[in-house]
Amino acid sequence: MRAVSADAAPAQPVPAGRWHCPRREDYLLQLWPDGAVVYDDASGDIHALSPVAGELLQQVLAAPQSCSESLALALLGEPLTAHDVRRVDKLLQDFESLGFIEPCSA
Repeated sequence: MRAVSADAAPAQPVPAGRWHCPRREDYLLQLWPDGAVVYDDASGDIHALSPVAGELLQQVLAAPQSCSESLALALLGEPLTAHDVRRVDKLLQDFESLGFIEPCSA
């Protein structure tokens, strides 16, 4: 089990892009006030998420395509800072490395 948290190491800048979850039907997400767990039905893997990461994944799973700015706005409201968007970018990169999401084709 791998934990995902918004407080992880700073993200490297990434180009703005759109993300999607091609296997959204494979994930069962359970949110609690102090964290979240996502179960991957296809692999049987379970992942522990921070509360923010759980809310972010819920947003990504609910939308056909999302970008870090719109996700940060949905999670945090206005006004957004560059730091807020970088934190969301970092979590999206973590989700990509776990195989939850992938960049959308141009």
